[in-house]
Amino acid sequence: MEIQQAIEIRRSIRAYGDRPVEREKLEAVLRAGNQAPIFGRLHMSVFAGPEQLQAVDAAAVAGMARSGVPFLENLAAQEGYHPLYGAAALVVLSAPGGLDEKGFNMANVSCAAENMLLAAAGLGLGSCFLMGPMAAFSDPALRARLELPEGYEPLVGVALGYAAPEHPAAPERTDAGITWCR
Repeated sequence: MEIQQAIEIRRSIRAYGDRPVEREKLEAVLRAGNQAPIFGRLHMSVFAGPEQLQAVDAAAVAGMARSGVPFLENLAAQEGYHPLYGAAALVVLSAPGGLDEKGFNMANVSCAAENMLLAAAGLGLGSCFLMGPMAAFSDPALRARLELPEGYEPLVGVALGYAAPEHPAAPERTDAGITWCR
């Protein structure tokens, strides 16, 4: 698949089927993340087992509920809310020091995540960029599973899986405002 086609078909999938993602496809997505144009360091932790994902999902709801962020608290309060959307895999991207004042770490992990999202689209996988569910890792036992290098903090996640047959249609996209400077 050409990159432009992957860009155009990629969308956030929030409903996944039960089919697991093949290890080769997960590895290809991780390689894409490692090829991102970053200028710092990052670490990727992969959750791919159903029990692991259920534990992260439940801890994410609990962490979002006590986050102090009204938007996240409201999502967590919705009955039946699952912040991982039933994904077959989750990649957590972490950076040394977590959020920094200038936003460099968020830029780094986001560049890696975008490469992963596009690679997933090219491989026929659904994906979703996640921030709220990172609240799961306020749970010390779950955080230990990330096996993070000293000083690293989880910042974003990438949910991966095969889209459910009845996932919602993509909303119509509008062009961003563009100014051609002279």
